[in-house]
Amino acid sequence: MSKYFIGIDVGGTNVRIGLVDESLNIIHEEKHQSKKIGKNLGPFIKEFALKHKENHEILAISIGFPGLVDQATRSVLHIPNQRDFEGDYLLKIEEELGIPIIVGNDVNLLMLYDASFFGIDPNKSVLGFYLGTGFGNAIRIKNQLYQGEFGAAGEIGHVPVYLNGYKKDETQDDLESIVSGFNLIKIHEKHFKDTPFEEIFKKHFDSEPIQTYLHILAFYIATEMTILDISTIILGGGVIMSEQFPKAYLERLIKKNLFAKLTQENFKTYYAHPTVNSGILGAVLYAKSHLSI
Repeated sequence: MSKYFIGIDVGGTNVRIGLVDESLNIIHEEKHQSKKIGKNLGPFIKEFALKHKENHEILAISIGFPGLVDQATRSVLHIPNQRDFEGDYLLKIEEELGIPIIVGNDVNLLMLYDASFFGIDPNKSVLGFYLGTGFGNAIRIKNQLYQGEFGAAGEIGHVPVYLNGYKKDETQDDLESIVSGFNLIKIHEKHFKDTPFEEIFKKHFDSEPIQTYLHILAFYIATEMTILDISTIILGGGVIMSEQFPKAYLERLIKKNLFAKLTQENFKTYYAHPTVNSGILGAVLYAKSHLSI
């Protein structure tokens, strides 16, 4: 009898869920608006599993969340853009279904899929940087995802920056306040409102706001590559993958700011595979890795 997985990509806009076989073929897939599911995410997952459990042997349910989760308790700890998904409801659902539930950060799962798609050596270290509304980051050391002591490793968008000075008695501005799709909208409104948003990189490439944006992005990517001594990266997300984004220029900025000569010489960039199913398939790869299948 064939074995199956349920892969779920939980996003701030949509929740995508799929029944997937061991060869990563999606047998059945659904997409729902996140705001309509809200606090009913648990019952939604349970209903989907029960619908397919009768005729399919499901080895695991794997879920990628855009925030902090705890695999030990199956708790969804902090989802900044969709607080309704937070809670400790998944462990009870796991017990009721009798199917293991595996949770992880959505960016980690995206990188697992992209690394598999490009055939990157499983024993090679790789970093993923995904720039969309926010700025996500995933770290694979050799063949293991590095998630940190509390599952918060790779939150590069929330590291403090000094660009606008320091705040003595407040939380320091973070990287996403400068490098994110959200701030790019602010830059457009403040400096280039007479230019279509889809053309600001092309028409205002040499401007101070755009050059600052690109340089800060490159500096922090090069910083992480230098600290971890990793030369292979995956770049993705709506901002970077847009037609107007200067990909080659960003690569040059990153490379010239790398410290080690060997890192520069072996610098390799992949661009995320543009598929809406990557989160579902990444979740399944994460489950297979977790279960050592």
